[in-house]
Amino acid sequence: MIVFQNTIDISKFLLAISSMSGLVDPDITDHNYRVAFLSYLIAREISYSNEFLYNTIVAALLHDIGLLLFHHKEDLYLVKQPNGEEIKRIHLHAELGYELLRNLAPLSKVARIIRYHHYTYPEIIKLKAPFASSIIHLADRLDVFLATRVDFCKPYYENYSKYIFLQKEAKEYLQRIKKYFHPKSVDILIEKILPKEAFWFEYLNSSNIKETLCDLLKNFEVKLPLELFEDMAHVLAYIIDFKSPFTATHSSGVAQTAASLAGLMHFTSPDIKKMKIAGLLHDIGKVAIPLEILEKPGRLNEEEIGVMRSHVYFTYKILKKLNIDPDIIEWASFHHEHLDGNGYPFKLNAKYLSLGSRIMSVADIFTALMEKRPYKKELSTKEALEIIEKMVESKKLCKRVVEVLKNKIDIVDKQRKEAQERARRMYDRLRSVADKFLVKN
Repeated sequence: MIVFQNTIDISKFLLAISSMSGLVDPDITDHNYRVAFLSYLIAREISYSNEFLYNTIVAALLHDIGLLLFHHKEDLYLVKQPNGEEIKRIHLHAELGYELLRNLAPLSKVARIIRYHHYTYPEIIKLKAPFASSIIHLADRLDVFLATRVDFCKPYYENYSKYIFLQKEAKEYLQRIKKYFHPKSVDILIEKILPKEAFWFEYLNSSNIKETLCDLLKNFEVKLPLELFEDMAHVLAYIIDFKSPFTATHSSGVAQTAASLAGLMHFTSPDIKKMKIAGLLHDIGKVAIPLEILEKPGRLNEEEIGVMRSHVYFTYKILKKLNIDPDIIEWASFHHEHLDGNGYPFKLNAKYLSLGSRIMSVADIFTALMEKRPYKKELSTKEALEIIEKMVESKKLCKRVVEVLKNKIDIVDKQRKEAQERARRMYDRLRSVADKFLVKN
């Protein structure tokens, strides 16, 4: 059993965040892993500084995190197509990634590296930007180039026979683009990395790359304090909620409502913190849901409902990859289960639903009812409680939790509103950055 301690190993957490990009667009699945692997191989030939190597790997893993915020198909296209660096708009996702991470103490330097990862080396010198940005840019462009020649969906051994051809093509490509990058970094790739069969056998096998990156991150022994993990959970909530202005504050509202109810039900301080983190992460699986479904103005059809319901399963799968307390995973992942066993996606009944899971279900429904959506107006607390009480009568929600909500509705709702207002200010700031950037460029 994993114990919820004062620090959390950041390795699996970073790898899990990085993997979320593939849920946005299957074509960039494992792209962040490959870029991180390439970046590390280049960086270690330049410096053995632990800080430099660690920041380079982490920045490479998270370099496209801005794509998980406000993105359009053209942004994904620019990231995937080889000459995207010539188009100013490609810097948008890097700027958003920077804004998202720059206030997190352990990732402030990483954020700055991400900000400049699509600038050429001459531009990086002029801007006095981090050298690691140039390394990641080079690794990114090489991976995008190779991805046009390799079907990473095939079994890795089917691609092994291509490595001699790929090596030749990659060297020719690097020579063509050398003027945009640090010359020594390009030479390192051409002379020291690409000629090795071992490189290709690892690069063409995503399982090997993930294992290598996990081992590398563990070697740095970086632990994330619990308080900062909560800050990171807020960032993940923003990533999910900010996909739509209608859900921009939802997870923050659910987290605060759940924490408020847990406090009123005499949970310990550490468990209240766990409840808040679970609330922030409960919809993380929505990264896999298309925006047209999230923002559909009318009711979803049967097929769309099926897609929407999958978000809870993806929440479970993503959180299972993290080395975090099982209570957080359970409370976040079971928020659509019902006491009568007719919820989803696991069809759990009252026997298997802990008090924490029951609180999260009530918090999620209450918050959603109090919010405006494309298909409905926000409700009053009286209207929301009437709906929730009917769900208690039909054996879907826990009567004990709902009674606490009813008795302390003014306090709980006030705290929810304050939390959602804070999230709204963050959303508006990032939205403003995106809007100004697009106008500027």
